[in-house]
Amino acid sequence: MSADSPGQPPPNRTAQRVADFLSGKAGAPALPSGEKGFVQRLARDRRIQRNGRRLAAGFAIVSVLLLAGILGHVLRGRAPTDAALTYRVNDQDPSSGGYLLAPQTEASLLVFSDGSKVQMAARAHGRVVEVGSRGARFALDAGQASVDIVPRPRAQWIFDAGPFRVTVHGTSFTLAWNPVDSVFEVRLASGAISVASPVAGPEIQMRAGQTLKVSLRDQSSTLSTGATAVVGTGQETSSPDEGATARPSFQPPRTAPSGPAEAPRWSHRGWMNALAENRWSDILADADRRGTISAMDRADSEDLWALANAARYAGRDAVATQALNAHRRRFPTSPRSPEAAFLLGCLHDRDPDPTEALRWYDRYLVEAKDGLGIADALGRMMTLLDRWHRRAEALAVAREYLRRSPRGTYANAARALVRSAGQ
Repeated sequence: MSADSPGQPPPNRTAQRVADFLSGKAGAPALPSGEKGFVQRLARDRRIQRNGRRLAAGFAIVSVLLLAGILGHVLRGRAPTDAALTYRVNDQDPSSGGYLLAPQTEASLLVFSDGSKVQMAARAHGRVVEVGSRGARFALDAGQASVDIVPRPRAQWIFDAGPFRVTVHGTSFTLAWNPVDSVFEVRLASGAISVASPVAGPEIQMRAGQTLKVSLRDQSSTLSTGATAVVGTGQETSSPDEGATARPSFQPPRTAPSGPAEAPRWSHRGWMNALAENRWSDILADADRRGTISAMDRADSEDLWALANAARYAGRDAVATQALNAHRRRFPTSPRSPEAAFLLGCLHDRDPDPTEALRWYDRYLVEAKDGLGIADALGRMMTLLDRWHRRAEALAVAREYLRRSPRGTYANAARALVRSAGQ
């Protein structure tokens, strides 16, 4: 009688020893010669399967890690940089609104977070209009600025100087605008730029070593390269003097347009220079002597713009509003016309009713095709709507602001507004 429990079938000792051998718990069992070969083949097959599973698992892990690395590299290369550039002026935080006025005897240096630099010569006056993730837009009202832009993929930098617009990429150049004499000049040291000029048709493409000089008063322009001057017709002629001018290809109309005669205008009486020197009271006093309405009807674009800004700085909002409206009416195609709409929105921002301010901000958003100050306009609209408890409209503008400028000046306020709505 077996020692095993009664009623239980006797265990298969051979099978148990084979199982222990296959699992590694015991050595090879003593088996009949006919069974030994079978057991050895079975053990070999088990080892091969086990090693195969380990290799497959290892290969799968390596494949996943490799794929993750490739995807991470691709995503890093494609992910947009949403952070807007920042800048400092003479190693200090910039003023509100981006307005810049270089001292009488010293230059002012703007350094952007990507390493790009703009050095404004003494007494130069301008404004950083907008800063984005790919570049910035700068308006030079008067004086000279030396620009050094760091090359970056898809960079977007625009420099306005009077009615001229310079579109740049990675390049170094010197830009100058004299509103008194209506003379624009740009010298390109390296890289490539294109210049939109009111005395030329298509944009002027410039390469390193070229200088473009345009006189609006004489309606003439010169594009110089070493000893050659390229005129608007595409001809090249020897030029003994780099400052020589050439007549543009277009001709004025032979007959005057029909209609009532326009009142005589004055031109460039120094108001832009006075604005650059912070002599706002002199501009306003001169306009008062001439009659502000008459001045607005007769002044050229530069003087009218100077009058509008002098009135804004001096707190004479009514005169500023009249001058900006006059500028938009008389010079509707000027690059400053959209900015005038933005400034009118700012002036009406303090009205007892938000209707006019919102109307001008809306108008600006329609006209500002190149994104000039759009984030600022959206931020002001959001704040205004929230102040007047128009929460649904404010929330919509806040979402649009965060989409366009997630790290902008009004980003924290926009996020707070979105959070308050539970979204």
